[in-house]
Amino acid sequence: MNSDINDIVIVGGGTAGWLTAAVLAAHFDTSSKFTITLIESPNVRTIGVGEGTWPTMAGTLRRIGISEAQFIAECDASFKQGTRFTGWTLGENESYYHPFSLPIGYNEINIVDHWLESQKELPFDEFATAQAGVCNYHLAPKQANTPEYANVVNYGYHLNAGKFANLLRKHSLDNLGVKHISADVESVKLIDSSNIQSVTLDDGRQVGGDLFVDCTGFKRLLISEQLKVPFKSVRNVLFNDRAMAFQVPYHDQNAPINSTTHATAHKNGWIWDISLPNRKGIGIVYSSHYGDEDSAVETVKKYINQHMPHSDFERLKPNKIKIDPGHLQTYWKGNCLAVGLSAGFIDPLEATAMILIEFSAKFLREHLPANKNDMALLADKFNKRMDLHWKSIVDFIKLHYILSKRTDSDYWLEHRNATTIPESLQQSLSIWKNRSPWHADIEVAESMFPPASFQFILYGMGFTSKSTLSDRRLADRERAHLQTLIKNKQAEIQKLRQHLPTNRQLLNQIKYSWMNRLQ
Repeated sequence: MNSDINDIVIVGGGTAGWLTAAVLAAHFDTSSKFTITLIESPNVRTIGVGEGTWPTMAGTLRRIGISEAQFIAECDASFKQGTRFTGWTLGENESYYHPFSLPIGYNEINIVDHWLESQKELPFDEFATAQAGVCNYHLAPKQANTPEYANVVNYGYHLNAGKFANLLRKHSLDNLGVKHISADVESVKLIDSSNIQSVTLDDGRQVGGDLFVDCTGFKRLLISEQLKVPFKSVRNVLFNDRAMAFQVPYHDQNAPINSTTHATAHKNGWIWDISLPNRKGIGIVYSSHYGDEDSAVETVKKYINQHMPHSDFERLKPNKIKIDPGHLQTYWKGNCLAVGLSAGFIDPLEATAMILIEFSAKFLREHLPANKNDMALLADKFNKRMDLHWKSIVDFIKLHYILSKRTDSDYWLEHRNATTIPESLQQSLSIWKNRSPWHADIEVAESMFPPASFQFILYGMGFTSKSTLSDRRLADRERAHLQTLIKNKQAEIQKLRQHLPTNRQLLNQIKYSWMNRLQ
């Protein structure tokens, strides 16, 4: 009797289901003993508002065999080089970047100490990278002749989530041997309280497998409804529980395409502004405890009328989303694990949803096929790793709120109440008052947020650390080396501004070249 984990059944489509299927099927030989079956309900509409990725997505797409040109052309994708935060500190027009490029000299020296010593003559994002200058001019992260998935400055993507799922579906079926069943799951047959034997479809068919992946979103059909895994709320830490998403057309087909997600704070939450080639994705995130839907509509209406005065707000139809901020207490139980929204969701700030899907799919790819007797060991390893990821996400997202100095609402004041701040984050902040975040703070090898990410948020929002530079024996050597790094960065900025096209120019060229390939 075969004891390997070879037959994978994914219940649920969308980005979570199809990306997991593609990552596995691109690695394993589905023409022999390894099978991947995805069951997708024809009656469930995907949420479709996750429009931002991290730079890891480029490597994922390359590995599963999708051309970057095809991805950009078919998914209305644009380049994302980080996030620009406006109004988070004072509630005024102040802003800073969390770029995807690491600070200069990152593997050699911690430049925060030098920035503090220089009396902060430049904002930290401008001091640390050339990318802030690139983003200010809506420039692309590479040139037209740069190879696919290569970069001049680091980038992820903005994309149309619905079209992305469709591309992954087509690629998985046409090129990777994934089996697709369009049906609703009517019932689930259990072996015991922790393991699934099969699912029964609405046409009477039974589909069995060695491992089941729950990608049914907030419904959590397998992991919660059947295996009774409880949900852990973090509503007492991160308050946002509502969102409304709008698709806003450009007034001009040649309008600039922003290089970053724009995240603008408001009295009771924040607004995302994502630039795709053919439209804007605008969304408001808020807490129903501190405000209501009518006030949220007025806030986002004011934003859209200010930034896109050509649009007719009354004709825009919002996609309303209820968020229960939190995650499962256990992500893999028995022979079932949850991926995507099934595992949890907190706050769309910093676009963590898709990277968690990537992490989960990569874990499966690297640990399968395994012996069924090792299933519990794999589950334990996965759960421990995901616990670290979720802890990091909660701490990192909360950081944005507690560093704010806004006093215009109870929403912002309560975010700074010590009882709402995780102990782990309080401990980190205590340490970072005496020295800045650095490599010693990394808790897991594939950390979602490197110390550099914490640096950009902390010092973009006015946090103060002590410089430890004067304590080090080789401080003068570091200072001399930094001057070389700064000169190189300044030369790089000039070169990038001179040679990089705008986002729209490059995206038009890529789409044009792809259309020519199809002819």
